[in-house]
Amino acid sequence: MNEVYFYCPTRIYFERNAIEKYLPVIKNYGQRVLIVSGKNFIYKSGLFNKIRNVLENEKIKYSIFSEVEPEPDTDNVEKGVEFCKKENCDVIVAIGGGSALDVGKCIAVRSKNKGNISDYFGEKEYKNEPLPVIAIPTTCGTGSEVTRYAVIVNKSEKTKKTVSNEKIMPKVAILDPNVLEFLPPKLIAATGMDAFSHAVESYLSINSDFFSKLFAIESLKLIKENIKKAVFGDKEAKEKLFIGSIFAGYAINRTGTIIIHGIGYSLTIKYHTHHGTANALFLPYVLEFMKENGYEKEIEEMENIIGPTSELKNFITEIGLPVKLREIGVKKEDIEEIVDLSIKGCERAMKRMKFNLKEEDFLKIITSSY
Repeated sequence: MNEVYFYCPTRIYFERNAIEKYLPVIKNYGQRVLIVSGKNFIYKSGLFNKIRNVLENEKIKYSIFSEVEPEPDTDNVEKGVEFCKKENCDVIVAIGGGSALDVGKCIAVRSKNKGNISDYFGEKEYKNEPLPVIAIPTTCGTGSEVTRYAVIVNKSEKTKKTVSNEKIMPKVAILDPNVLEFLPPKLIAATGMDAFSHAVESYLSINSDFFSKLFAIESLKLIKENIKKAVFGDKEAKEKLFIGSIFAGYAINRTGTIIIHGIGYSLTIKYHTHHGTANALFLPYVLEFMKENGYEKEIEEMENIIGPTSELKNFITEIGLPVKLREIGVKKEDIEEIVDLSIKGCERAMKRMKFNLKEEDFLKIITSSY
């Protein structure tokens, strides 16, 4: 057996009503909480009231930064850093999808270290320990609650960049399946397919090992078997999807993602397409390309778990997501720009591949998806 590396310091609580039961553990990590969230979901769902009641009952002081954008950029992070310092917060509670969790992690880094968050893109060491992070995911796809990554838009380069360090992995993750009841079906589908893409890409990464494949395989099984039922409202299926997203997070924490995510960034940057929707759209075409270009053995192995890749388009369509660029309003004359953005987005992903894709390879994938 090859060498194995696995590290996850995150304490996980997975249970219905887990927020009320376990949120008081915050007191073990700090005295003044910064709640980091988006602008709408935690208020409309009643989640904020639930969290506020716990904090007030426990006499825990808190401040709220609820200005996380759907696709946060460096300015969004720095705004949160400024607020965190002003309020003298010493522990972060990040609540929401991947955007809120990733911004929370970045605020944790920058609140204790000088510069701009862009100074910490890539694998960087920190002079000072980041603030502790408590993660409360509200979608079934991010995996950010158990990973060393935080993904942020870099407007100047028109792409997404990653802050990566084991020190930003949350100390605690509270996963309460009750929060999924407020997600619309399309968002369950999109976030579920984001997790599915995590598992696929981890399995195909050259960094994969025995442990990462173990988690990737179980994630693929759970998501493939449950996502359609979850989209149509089945509570137990939603719980299994939630678990599947954690397993996928464990997998990519070891391996990183490959080109499905990198190509998907092009649609997020140019059209503001949901991250998971973009990944789902490109997934069948990337796998078709890889199967014909050096990954036949790996993809055949994976097909034993998820079924023929040729059936993926129907599977994605059945859960209400697009499988053609035309369906989301992309024009043929935009393809060249999408290719350029995809090449930028895949810069770090190439290091996890057997070979570097050329411009004509990206063009082939994107043209086939049009």
